[in-house]
Amino acid sequence: MIDKWLSKTKLNNFFEKLTRKLFLEKISANTITLIALITGLLSALSIFLSGLLIWTLELIICAIALMLISFFLDVLDGVLARLQGPTTFGGILDIFSDRTVEVFIIVSIISIDPIDLMWPGIVSLSSIILCITIFLLVGGNVKAENLNETKKVIYYQSGIMERSETFIFLLLTTVLIPWRNIILWIFALLVLITALLRLRDAYFIFKNNDN
Repeated sequence: MIDKWLSKTKLNNFFEKLTRKLFLEKISANTITLIALITGLLSALSIFLSGLLIWTLELIICAIALMLISFFLDVLDGVLARLQGPTTFGGILDIFSDRTVEVFIIVSIISIDPIDLMWPGIVSLSSIILCITIFLLVGGNVKAENLNETKKVIYYQSGIMERSETFIFLLLTTVLIPWRNIILWIFALLVLITALLRLRDAYFIFKNNDN
């Protein structure tokens, strides 16, 4: 929801101008995607180490900074891809990188307190699997001529939990240590609802085609 709203605000124009100035004709969108992936994985590593080493606060701050950088680069790689012309592999790499970072961050958080966070963590990961499965199934079956509306290489179904909402929840889970259990349960529920809503949308999208 936030992604769709941001695309209609002046902030989107700001990101486009910034991307043109910093990256256009200097670096590929896929390279930025890979940097965002590496930065996100380093954030997950910092979270994991915060549960093992004595520098808990310092590592959490480091994880937050790396997470912010990763998300910011993830925004810019999408803008750059649209300016350069999106590619099928670029879209696949972007989805792979986003989910990889999310999964590793959640696993790192669970590893700190497995007794208390195991079940909300498992349900969160399971909900992500269901959500991305229905997303890809619908996207893979939508005709190519309909992709222009979404400006993506795969049909994009909006929902309650998208990239921005997921980032906010991961950030809150990292920062609010005493509330991690509750935040993960809420996150899992919202992702599951998103998957069910996308399944409902799929029914209406393909209903006429199947008759």
